[in-house]
Amino acid sequence: MKKAFLVSFLAFLLLFLLAPLAFADSDLSGYDVRVLLSSTSAANEYEIRVENGCYQIFNEKGKELGELEEGDEAIFSYEYGKYWLEWQDEAENSSAPFLIASEDPEARFSLNGKTYRGGFKLMMNNAYCYGINVIDIELYLYGVVGRELGYNYHEEALKAQAVASRSYALANVSSSNVFYDVTATTSSQVYGGYSAESEAVTRAVDETRGQVLMYKKEVVPAYYSSNAGGHTEDIEKVWSSDEIPIIGVPSPYDEKAGNYSSYGASCYSWSVDYSPAELVKLANTYGKTDIGSYKGITMSQSYDGQTSVSGRAMQVTIQGTKGSVTATKNNICSLLNLKSNLISISDASGEQVAGYVLGADGQVRAWESFDALYVIGSTLKAMLANGDKDTFYVHDGSRVKEVSKHGTYAKGVRISGKGYGHGVGMSQWGAIAMADDGYTWEEIIEHYYCGGGVKIAAYY
Repeated sequence: MKKAFLVSFLAFLLLFLLAPLAFADSDLSGYDVRVLLSSTSAANEYEIRVENGCYQIFNEKGKELGELEEGDEAIFSYEYGKYWLEWQDEAENSSAPFLIASEDPEARFSLNGKTYRGGFKLMMNNAYCYGINVIDIELYLYGVVGRELGYNYHEEALKAQAVASRSYALANVSSSNVFYDVTATTSSQVYGGYSAESEAVTRAVDETRGQVLMYKKEVVPAYYSSNAGGHTEDIEKVWSSDEIPIIGVPSPYDEKAGNYSSYGASCYSWSVDYSPAELVKLANTYGKTDIGSYKGITMSQSYDGQTSVSGRAMQVTIQGTKGSVTATKNNICSLLNLKSNLISISDASGEQVAGYVLGADGQVRAWESFDALYVIGSTLKAMLANGDKDTFYVHDGSRVKEVSKHGTYAKGVRISGKGYGHGVGMSQWGAIAMADDGYTWEEIIEHYYCGGGVKIAAYY
């Protein structure tokens, strides 16, 4: 068993982690993912501590330099053009990275106060120092699923997340990735290591072991987002690539997110208000320009011959007296700091108003200047609000605000939106509600991904 392990690591080291690693332990997948745990230009040293099990130390030639046992510490560093490793009373340097690894899936090390399974190595990229967790894909998922979806939801939702996350990770393991395959943040998938595991998550990962999404014999990067706002989107309507046919489908269970928490409700329906000056600032920052004074904002659900199937904005332009700035597809969220681009825009920036009325249809309407304001009191009789003063007071749900009775400021732009995220693939809140309604993980995955030739398959 140890011989097979050493042979695997020899190939692994010679290729600088450019190919999947076959572990000797039969419970593991045989496929590794390289996770970027830390990236810094301020330091070039990482100290790790073995928390459980035994680790072997390897150099770039596959030679075992020593072992680390529970409680032992090792310092990885890069200095004077060489990689250095110090442990116990030993020290080695090399022109290539060192690796610590274990054939025991229960082996764990700690870095910066967090504990991880798998192995570790340091790599340099110009001035940046990368701390990388080299870990079997199944062990990696133990630390991903709960952080991405949550822990207290139906097991079928957890399984659906495990399949999506496994597919996404394996699709990103590539020989073209010189340093790492994925990050530990939302730029890839949130990964919390050993401390992010739970029994329910581990069971969901184990019971879907090896299950992925495939298209033409390739693993599909199974994108997902928090809430699709009622309808997911065709992948090419969000990004430029259409090589993977993830198509938009209705996601009616999204609206049930509010049944779980106020946060869930805020992921489904929301609104933001901007003044003209704020929109100009956003446009100038996004476009690195100066558009002058605000003139208007326009939106279209079509762009470059494509039309959104979900009703998402495909193009938004903010016009100014000196120019304009345009954002398209998912970049609209970056321009306007939005949760999603499934939006409608109401621009009343040219009107002078003193108050607003929220109608039964959810639309905000201007209440023009008034000299006096009457309200219905507890006796059901009309009474003068705040007498002959120029202001009156309202409570917005969190605090009391003073409002002028006269039109001394301009209305702005209200953006009403639904959903949270890019809207491609599985809607996580939708999956949670579907599972609670009796859908299996296979049915959830098939609904969100399998309409364009994508299929569920056993990868190993």
